[in-house]
Amino acid sequence: MKRCTPICTVIAGLACLAAPAHALSPAEVFAQVSPSVWRVQTLDAYGLMMSQGSAVVIAPGQLVTNCHVLAKARRVQVRRDDQAKALPAKLVKWDPQRDLCQLDAPGLEAPAVTLEPTAQVAVGQPAYAIGHPRGLDLTMSAGLVSSFRRNTAGQLVLIQTNAAISGGSSGGGLFNEQGHLLGLTTIASITGDAQNLNFAIPADWITDLPRRHATAQALVRAAAVAASGASVPAAAAVEAAGAASR
Repeated sequence: MKRCTPICTVIAGLACLAAPAHALSPAEVFAQVSPSVWRVQTLDAYGLMMSQGSAVVIAPGQLVTNCHVLAKARRVQVRRDDQAKALPAKLVKWDPQRDLCQLDAPGLEAPAVTLEPTAQVAVGQPAYAIGHPRGLDLTMSAGLVSSFRRNTAGQLVLIQTNAAISGGSSGGGLFNEQGHLLGLTTIASITGDAQNLNFAIPADWITDLPRRHATAQALVRAAAVAASGASVPAAAAVEAAGAASR
């Protein structure tokens, strides 16, 4: 029996490290991550429905969505089609400049997704969008990562994909073949009537949300104190924070 030399062992180990992660089928991706994609419903002061979108679970009882989904809401709730009733949710962190908000929903039991660093995302790789477009619960579409869109400073602001995204999908997830979150799907105003131009904000921004929220919150409080000495309710903080941080 031929014995493996130490060099062979090292080479074999490096080969294992270099091996790509196992790619899931579209059905397997959906089965893995769909429990973590919820519908967001916003209500007015009278409890009447205003709008709806999508959200992704990032920790026990915590979800992220697009801030524009929550605009002008007085109450927020999250639900899934297999739940008997909606769960109340509260806005706890916000970054209006990046259109990223975090909700706290006590009692929500769902697995957290794994975030994929943007540095590991490549143009041409498969991408799957899962959300609640037009109230059609847990709709999945498939496509590719089409491009990366950057601002004038060279900073990444959007991941472009040709996976279909419609109204109500805002705040949903764009996932790779391992079921890792590439970003939150969003409806961008730059597309007009163009086809297959869809976008997601990078998952990296979710990690950076606590720091940016603290900055925005400090600006809102300073503006409120300067104006009247009163605090700003969380329900109205999104728009105020956006104005203060621009």
